[in-house]
Amino acid sequence: MALFSVRKARECWRFIRALHKGPAATLAPQKESGERVFSGIQPTGILHLGNYLGAIESWVNLQEEYDTVIYSIVDLHSITVPQDPTVLQQSILDMTAVLLACGINPEKSILFQQSKVSEHTQLSWILTCMVRLPRLQHLHQWKAKAAKQKHDGTVGLLTYPVLQAADILCYKVSL
Repeated sequence: MALFSVRKARECWRFIRALHKGPAATLAPQKESGERVFSGIQPTGILHLGNYLGAIESWVNLQEEYDTVIYSIVDLHSITVPQDPTVLQQSILDMTAVLLACGINPEKSILFQQSKVSEHTQLSWILTCMVRLPRLQHLHQWKAKAAKQKHDGTVGLLTYPVLQAADILCYKVSL
């Protein structure tokens, strides 16, 4: 079973590398529907059974339930903490391979790298200009994660929820 997964992941890797070297990838055709699903996953850390059971398995099932499902490897979210660029790039490829190997089907859903779609950062900037600093500082996520970082955390960590909102609003999702 594990050998099969490794082989499938290698096939996915070849596919991903070909996409990176070839012409710009086109999005999978989607049916027109009022309901859209969007979700993202960071390309950092080691994937484990909890990731599969908690998110990826649901993502695979959502492809059958909804006409438009959009999944993103949210690499911009991952840089709220220091990252080695080479390791991060490899992690993005690895995460893509894992998602494809687990059953994310490019013919039934859209899978993309967040940083390759400039609208995420553009909308995030607009929203950041509209939100008040005390509101962001009041959020639990900021308080918890900033306490773990030197010098009270970064601005990227502070505005993380704004980027999340931009991710959702970019696609006018319902779920």
